Amino acid sequence: MRLLPIIAALLAAPFLGAAEGEPVTLRVGFFPNLTHSPALAARQLEREGADWHLANLPKGSKIEWRSFNAGPSAMEALLAGAIDLTYVGPSPVINAHVRTKGNELRILAPVARGGNALVVRKGLGLKSPKDFIGRRLATPQLGNTQDIDARVWLREGGLKVTVNGGDAQVIPAQNAELVLLFSRGDVDAAWTVEPWVTRLTSEFGGEVLFEKKDAIITILASSKSALAKNGKGIEAFVRSHYALRDKLLADQAWHEKLVIAGIGGETRSTPPKASLIGPALGRVIFDAREADAARKARLTAAFTQALKDSKDSGLLNGDAPIAPLLESLVADPAPAAK
Repeated sequence: MRLLPIIAALLAAPFLGAAEGEPVTLRVGFFPNLTHSPALAARQLEREGADWHLANLPKGSKIEWRSFNAGPSAMEALLAGAIDLTYVGPSPVINAHVRTKGNELRILAPVARGGNALVVRKGLGLKSPKDFIGRRLATPQLGNTQDIDARVWLREGGLKVTVNGGDAQVIPAQNAELVLLFSRGDVDAAWTVEPWVTRLTSEFGGEVLFEKKDAIITILASSKSALAKNGKGIEAFVRSHYALRDKLLADQAWHEKLVIAGIGGETRSTPPKASLIGPALGRVIFDAREADAARKARLTAAFTQALKDSKDSGLLNGDAPIAPLLESLVADPAPAAK
């Protein structure tokens, strides 16, 4: 009978095994929201003394997590060499890719789709872009994925939108402040991600007007500089991410438990209720395994669209080829047999 706890522990552990080689220190960026839930789960496992990623990196390695509110800040840190890789949305990546003339940003893996919506205050009659003339719409940060989505949606609806105003005013604000602005009626709508979408609808009388259910919302990205310095360690982290993703997808209850505790730990506040996290997490689609060629084709199409959207938003001038952005994708192999 003594063997049973040992067998259970082995089954629960990552199946990759510790990578060989010199120990590495990886600085990993992420945002404390549900579209980055693999990072929240890993951070919580670390707090619980069961660090998932270190079990799959060379012995003696370290991971330093860096939290950001939105993508542009994470891209600045990545380009400055302050982090080695980050969970991030597509628009900040494409903007930085163009800014560096296609020479620096590299995508490692897709992470999630959906969980991204425009929420309006009930009773204002906001049904189409033209209804937003003279209105105020909040987004998490100037140039982040939701900010680009909002500007493109308004402009495609015939409105003139500039950085400083126009027919409708787009107001960048950190997510916690965004919720406060919405709850006080200081803005008429907010374009954000989960769990903020569900908070706005369940706690503050909002309703979803438009939702990008299948659009890529999160990827793992790095830089050529970081890959040149620490490529094997970064690749080992991505493979470990795939293994954690598989376990999270296979055990929804465990996933929710880790995310609830993880958000509480990151925000140093009372953890959110399961009644909030369950529906919010249900809006996010975590990318499962797919053939390498299909994945590359999907990402090429998605980032071609992201480039067009960033240009159409009025916030990006210039161009860069998509192919170099995808030259460092990490293979997503089938799990080893147990």
